[in-house]
Amino acid sequence: MTPFRKLVTYFRPYRRNLIIGVSCIFLMNIAKLTGPTVLRNAVDDLTAGITSLKLLQYGGLLVLISLVQGVFLFTQRRLLINMSRDIEYDLRNDFYSHLQKLPLQFFQSNRTGDLMARATNDLSAVRMVVGPALMYSGNTVFATVLIVPIMASIDWRLTLLAFVSLPLVAIATNYFSKQIHDRFEKVQEYFGSVSNRAQESLSGVRVMRAYAQEDAEIESFRQVNRQYVSHNLGLIRITSIFHPILQFFIGLGFLAVLWYGGRLTIQGRITIGQFVEFTLYLGYLSWPMIALGWVINIFQRGMASMNRMNQIMSIEPSIKDSENSCEITEIQGEIEFSDMSFTYGGSGQPALTDINLRIAPGQTIALVGPVGSGKSTLMNLVTRLLDAEPGSVRIDGYPINRIPLSLLRSSIGYVPQETFLFSESLAENIAFGVDGARAIDIEQATEEAGFAEDIAAFPMGLETIIGERGITLSGGQKQRMTIARAILRRPRVLMLDDALSSVDTYTEEKILRHLRGIMRGRTCIISSHRISTVKDADLIIVLDQGCIVERGTHDELVAQGGFYAELYEKQLLEEELAAS
Repeated sequence: MTPFRKLVTYFRPYRRNLIIGVSCIFLMNIAKLTGPTVLRNAVDDLTAGITSLKLLQYGGLLVLISLVQGVFLFTQRRLLINMSRDIEYDLRNDFYSHLQKLPLQFFQSNRTGDLMARATNDLSAVRMVVGPALMYSGNTVFATVLIVPIMASIDWRLTLLAFVSLPLVAIATNYFSKQIHDRFEKVQEYFGSVSNRAQESLSGVRVMRAYAQEDAEIESFRQVNRQYVSHNLGLIRITSIFHPILQFFIGLGFLAVLWYGGRLTIQGRITIGQFVEFTLYLGYLSWPMIALGWVINIFQRGMASMNRMNQIMSIEPSIKDSENSCEITEIQGEIEFSDMSFTYGGSGQPALTDINLRIAPGQTIALVGPVGSGKSTLMNLVTRLLDAEPGSVRIDGYPINRIPLSLLRSSIGYVPQETFLFSESLAENIAFGVDGARAIDIEQATEEAGFAEDIAAFPMGLETIIGERGITLSGGQKQRMTIARAILRRPRVLMLDDALSSVDTYTEEKILRHLRGIMRGRTCIISSHRISTVKDADLIIVLDQGCIVERGTHDELVAQGGFYAELYEKQLLEEELAAS
């Protein structure tokens, strides 16, 4: 769907407002056209003789026409401008909703700042098309259609002369509209770069200051901003040339009318009143024609912005509910991988190869392996943050892609490696994703995650605001908080992806002691580099270069003398050295 056709679909819920608003534009122009006719009669009548009654009659008529015109002008603005705001609201919601459905790979290849620019600056440009641009273009069309026949009825030759510069207007409009479209699209791209640069600098302010890169970052931002300003100035130069050229060409028409119309009046072929009327009609047309240039400018900007938004909204979410979804209401927790392989888009090296693994309901398995061995990828496939080949991953015997996403993800408590917290209170962060969470349940979850003592030290307890991305918390506190968030859901499947890496061994043991009770009866997948975290699992899977190279219990793997045994011996030696 083209950007314009996509935009038109948003008018459907507001057809009533659109029809009434456009009708008001038409009626306003009808009312406006009566003014010059009244003035023509007044001039011709008053030339014969001036009386107070005539002045009162004609003056009253002009005031009444202005009032009627004002009512229609107010109504059209109220309806059409409000409609543009409603469409902006719908577009922004749809854009944001669409972003929520796109897979992880999309956000890995698209910059956050650029997406924010599309949702703000580009959307404002689109709103101008469906509001002011629509209103002024409608006014131009109706004014032209209604006024030109009246002007022709006064004198058709004078009318032709008035529009002698119209071809020049058309040529200028055609040339400048393309220039404006291309330049505005480039400006929006650079605005996205500026937004992205600012977002990265603010998010990474700790690293920037730790490496004393403030001046370098300021200079880098200045260069990006300078490019944005340079392209904006180029757009302004084109726009500033466009409008004076239009006014100049329109002015040529006025000049011709004054010359030839004056001669017709002197010769008595038209009356003074008709000449005044014709001049007023031409004046009424001059603004719509000038506005047409402004409308084309706005339209080209809006279509460039709509095209940028459409580039994102036209992307079909690769991970979505299947058309033949299973009709199940609860997940028991059996997970099975059958000859499952997975390769990230753009990568020639498989992340996982020939994975065959069955996890029984209520079983706890652990994933161990070097960095990049595929542990996190395996977990992301269970939550369908990534999608494997159909049929290679099953939950409770059903292909995972046939299980409704809402049911699947609401049944999983997932603690990723990279914690993310919102700039809200502790309680709101822990209760994220759980509607109507009770305070007693939140407190219990923090206790089980080993986070209760830390909360007690905060001035406002659970109501403490933690700042953007939890900036006021340590790494260990963030991890325990996300564990509490996962526990609060009481999920059928609990997954911890290296979720205890930032806590000390004493805190780790305390958390694991609480988790053992929670994991009982639930399917659990734990990924870790620490043997102390995984040694009590029912089954330990050792991954290397995307393949399962070892599997068994802790004792079985130690006895095998493979990778797991080496890792265990190394960590034992480290503990002994630390103790001594």
